[in-house]
Amino acid sequence: MKLHHIHIDNFLGARTIDLPLVEPINLIAGQNGAGKSSLRDAISFALAADLCRVSKKGDAAALISEGASAACVQIEAGADAGNFEVHISKAGKITDHAAGREPNAALPFVLDPARFAQLPEGDRRTMLFGLLGIETSHKAIGERMTRRGLSAEKIAAVLPLLRAGFAAGEKHAKELASQSRGAWKAVTGETYGDKKAEGWAPPPFAALAGDPAALAENASARANEIGEQIGALQQALGAARAMREAAQQRAIRIERLRDQAGMVERIKGRLATAEENVASCRAQLSGAGSEDPKAPGSYLLRGLAASVQSLLDEAEKVGVIDSLPSATRASMHISEYHKLHGDPNAEPADPARLAELRHAMQTAESGAANARRDLTAAEAAGAELAELEKAAKPETPKIEDIETRLADARRRHADWQADVQKYLEAAGAAERRAQQIADAARHHADVQQWSAIADALSPNGIQAEMIAEALDPLNARLAEHAALAQWQPPRIGADMAITVGSRLYGLLSESERWRADALLAVTIAQLSGLRLVVLDRLDVLDATGREDALFWLSDVAEAGQIDTAIVLATLKAAPPAQALPAHIASHWIDRGTLIATHTNQQALEAA
Repeated sequence: MKLHHIHIDNFLGARTIDLPLVEPINLIAGQNGAGKSSLRDAISFALAADLCRVSKKGDAAALISEGASAACVQIEAGADAGNFEVHISKAGKITDHAAGREPNAALPFVLDPARFAQLPEGDRRTMLFGLLGIETSHKAIGERMTRRGLSAEKIAAVLPLLRAGFAAGEKHAKELASQSRGAWKAVTGETYGDKKAEGWAPPPFAALAGDPAALAENASARANEIGEQIGALQQALGAARAMREAAQQRAIRIERLRDQAGMVERIKGRLATAEENVASCRAQLSGAGSEDPKAPGSYLLRGLAASVQSLLDEAEKVGVIDSLPSATRASMHISEYHKLHGDPNAEPADPARLAELRHAMQTAESGAANARRDLTAAEAAGAELAELEKAAKPETPKIEDIETRLADARRRHADWQADVQKYLEAAGAAERRAQQIADAARHHADVQQWSAIADALSPNGIQAEMIAEALDPLNARLAEHAALAQWQPPRIGADMAITVGSRLYGLLSESERWRADALLAVTIAQLSGLRLVVLDRLDVLDATGREDALFWLSDVAEAGQIDTAIVLATLKAAPPAQALPAHIASHWIDRGTLIATHTNQQALEAA
């Protein structure tokens, strides 16, 4: 990116800067507070939309010079890159005429060289991959694994995990390799080992006398025959057990019937006694009057019966009873009343006594009914007992003999089945052995593939390969530039650490870090195609170091590796043009205003 002209109005400490860039290298000198850093920040603001000293766009008004109402930065970058113009209003509104243009990803690192060393390791690696055009997509990583001869199917299985990083893919591949080792052990019964697994085969089976298939068929037929015998014996055993159970139940039944039938005479005596009790209770009730004299119905009935009895007695005395048609029926009802309730003219019995007699009557009748029931059951038991005793006694089966024969048959059946299994195993030994060998070989191949994928995704695998591709040209360019500047070359290691000599970047002095940052920035500018660099604080170097830096930049410009370099330094005065190497213009800035410009061309014309 070749810059042709920079114009700044009221941006921080840069109040009026109108800088034509005639030479590739432009040294801008001034005292402290003159506006040099403001010039640097203005360039970053215009080219990269970097707010620099404020964190939010809402604070952009703070970038306007004190006392001014607006700020403006204009940069002419030629036809290829276009022009850049940014305005900040008093209210802090930013108007960027280059808005929407995507800046080069390397731009922040050439405008602020120290920024590269401040990147975290992962971001630094990503930046370098992008800088050198190294493809890090899943497709690119898959292609790299394919070139290593790895299985396409297994590559496809592990690639999605790379979204979480190489470590996640490596871990998954190791887990699958471990599972494949377990599968190999399950097939072989042995602990996995790379050398052992290569060409593994189980020992062959011992040979049999005769054809294993024919032997197996014969043993199976014998086993089936004995199986049928076992079935018949099981049925016989079940029937025998049923017969023995029936005989035992018959004996128990006979014993119970014998006991029940033996009670007939005793039950008859009990029945006779119960019937006598019933007759006695009935007679006592009849004599006492069985009706309750206090019951309304009984009182009326007794009164009517007494009245009818008196009428009949009067009719008989006067000799007219035979002439009364209803006298006969009345005599029958009175006779029946006498049977049931006694004399209606007799004194009524005590109600408590009647209740006692009725209860005794119920008890006697219940005892008689129970005796009749028991007698019927005992007589039926006697009849059933006679039938059972008359029938032939069933034969008791010999269950123990059947059980012995069944146990023997089962043993012989198990022996023949074992022979069937043995012969079948022998018949399929070769096929199973071949399958076992194939399965073991397949699992071994899986172990090898997954282990190779894990190795490819490890830090020493594809990552190291890509890092080497990224770092080798970068470190080579750094060494070339360091040789031109006569400085120690910085180097970026596979772990992304920056070292100069044997010391880490963080252990370097301020001037050593400046040299390393400058070499990195120019190298990034060259590799990215920007060919633009801004180097602030040249004054951290001593006079010799400043001279080396300017001569190096002059050589870089001479070689066409840099189009524009802005170098800022705190000096007492701007160096005269004749004291500078070729391709360098010297500018002086004071109190935010560009005062003078000196170029080699002007020095030549003056001479």
